Amino acid sequence: MRTTQILPGFLSLVLLFSGNLSPQSAPPATTQTPTNGAGSNPGAIAPQDTQSSPLALKVTTRLVMVSVVARDKKGHIVADLQAPDFQVKEDGQEQKVSVFSFQHPGTGEALAPVPLKLPPNVFRNALRYEPNRALNVILLDALNTNLLNQAYVRVEMVKFLDKLPQGQPIAIFVMGRKLQMLQDFTTDLTLLKKVIQTAKKESSHVMSDPSGTSEVPMTLQGIADQQVAELAPQFRAQIQDFEQQNISGQSDVRIQYTVAALTSLARMLAGYPGRKNLIWLSESIPIGIYPDVKNAMRGVPGSGNVADMRDQLGPDSTPSIKNGPGSRHEYVDQLTLLSNLLADAQVSVYPTDARGLLGPAFFNVSTPMNGQSGAGGLASRVEGRQAEELFQAHYNMRDIAEKTGGLAFYNRNDLDTAVRNGIDDGSTYYAIGYYPANKDWDGQFRKIQVAVTRPGVKLRYRLGYFAVDRAEYSRRHPEQKDIDFGAALNPDYPISTAVQFEVGIVPPGPGEAKIKVNYALDPHLLTFELGVDGLQRAQIDCAVRVFRPKDISHPVRTEATRINATLKPEVYDKIGRTYFPCQLMFELEPGKYFMRMAVRDNGSGLLGSVNAEFTMPDVKATASTESH
Repeated sequence: MRTTQILPGFLSLVLLFSGNLSPQSAPPATTQTPTNGAGSNPGAIAPQDTQSSPLALKVTTRLVMVSVVARDKKGHIVADLQAPDFQVKEDGQEQKVSVFSFQHPGTGEALAPVPLKLPPNVFRNALRYEPNRALNVILLDALNTNLLNQAYVRVEMVKFLDKLPQGQPIAIFVMGRKLQMLQDFTTDLTLLKKVIQTAKKESSHVMSDPSGTSEVPMTLQGIADQQVAELAPQFRAQIQDFEQQNISGQSDVRIQYTVAALTSLARMLAGYPGRKNLIWLSESIPIGIYPDVKNAMRGVPGSGNVADMRDQLGPDSTPSIKNGPGSRHEYVDQLTLLSNLLADAQVSVYPTDARGLLGPAFFNVSTPMNGQSGAGGLASRVEGRQAEELFQAHYNMRDIAEKTGGLAFYNRNDLDTAVRNGIDDGSTYYAIGYYPANKDWDGQFRKIQVAVTRPGVKLRYRLGYFAVDRAEYSRRHPEQKDIDFGAALNPDYPISTAVQFEVGIVPPGPGEAKIKVNYALDPHLLTFELGVDGLQRAQIDCAVRVFRPKDISHPVRTEATRINATLKPEVYDKIGRTYFPCQLMFELEPGKYFMRMAVRDNGSGLLGSVNAEFTMPDVKATASTESH
């Protein structure tokens, strides 16, 4: 990785983008300091630069946004509240409301996608859709849902789209081995139905019964289990222990894939303003989104703690609030990061059970009774296992819904109506923002309490966030930055929009062998820190991963650079009026290429990415032709 220094007083202008990009003025000149081996490994990012800025005075101000759904006793929307009607507290301390607005669909049509008209070899990850209402994301969970229930979900989704009014912006994603975007935000219902109908079903690789038909049990059943228990109890215990280890391993893998997919989705949605309603159609959610929910939510009325959940779900055994039964890890840091990403992106989750309403396990075709008439207590064990699995699944659904301000739908056979209810619920809300009075980012969970002066109004909103010091988190988990950046450079992941930029690819000129990849980052989305010396500092990573168009699984080259910017006030002001620059230069063989560009603001951890196609000309052949 190269390290680029933007010097404090170096303000001479250099036109890096050859007039291709939209900013009206060029960035300040930069100096390049190469490190050994840049770009030599096509599949990896170069080691991280550890340069620090001892003079930096860290002043962090964060705006906490909370979307609040207000309804009366009859469940009707309360639409006439004003800012003075609200009181916002954080950990019991009243906060000053700095942002307030009432958001509703209105009667007009939703805005159409914004067309991108860019010059050749210029690409941009700017938002393709500028919403004037809440956005809706339908997540088809193929990772945690068997094939039978996936087919049922698709039928219900077509029914839902048949009844949906025009003007609702919807995007469709599927979560399997990776997160895939089937359709970007659109209001075209015909297109959405086509996407749902043609989407391929994917067999889960982490479920013990991915087909949804009769499950083959790993342990002995019925009379065989009774006989082994009497004749070889140690052997029976070993079989049961093996089954538990297998369940634990499957649970861990499911959690890892689910967290990775939700993290990628949150980063993709981060650039869009306002509330996003995530309609998550799943058979089972394997995680509780808040890792320390017992301590975090204790004593908060209506907060979805254990007592509240038991009132709603029944008096079964106390659920595990970590990450589901059999999980060997707690994933505390990963879940903390994910919960904050969802909060920052203003995502409210609406989990919907893809199984519909389940009957007794004895009559379910997927139960392993196999006509043994319940011998050896098999019927009672199967019933008990299904009850436990349902309780845990519904608990996790309700948990993530309440903690993000959404609703959970389960024990119902009208999935199409449930999805419609979720979209309707999240379409009208109050957007409230405040700058926390407590500036100590100690990593603890902070409870948010919102109240109104008008009696009889029920409020629903996300119940808090973790006050994570992002710089400290990065120091504690340096591997996470590589994981996140690697995902941003993976073409299989949706593009990220939290950091928006434009990039131009400049072919080699006469007598040159290298192409230039020039980035122009929106400076208003970057984090600058003002030092005691009056200089503004920022650290930005820029990278490109190059593939052959027919093989995007194996990169042929990866180039990256890190910019440590130390800016005088006049340079900082100029960048604020134009863009923040970054440049990569490297050689390529002639031919067609697919590229994935990504940037990362190390001050905030936010990412941006975009795809590009480029044809490298045969410079030698061109030079030979011109010489003749």
